[in-house]
Amino acid sequence: MLTTMPSGRSFYQRSPERFAAEKEEFQRLVSELKWLAWKRGYTQGQIASELGVSLITVKNWWTGHSLTAKRESVERLKTFLSAH
Repeated sequence: MLTTMPSGRSFYQRSPERFAAEKEEFQRLVSELKWLAWKRGYTQGQIASELGVSLITVKNWWTGHSLTAKRESVERLKTFLSAH
């Protein structure tokens, strides 16, 4: 059974505009991460360890197989990029 919100829409549905904006922001963050890794010589393993995600997750981000990420991962990524 799906939980519905007061509007009658499924709790799990997202508006296409919101999803597109999230995807665009995430792709921008990944591009910044790639640039930082190239500039500072970070490996994907070091990035995964620093962000608290698996190496496979970082590899999927790198290759574009993952167009979005969990909210916690995006927040960690933003924090990591702002610190470097």
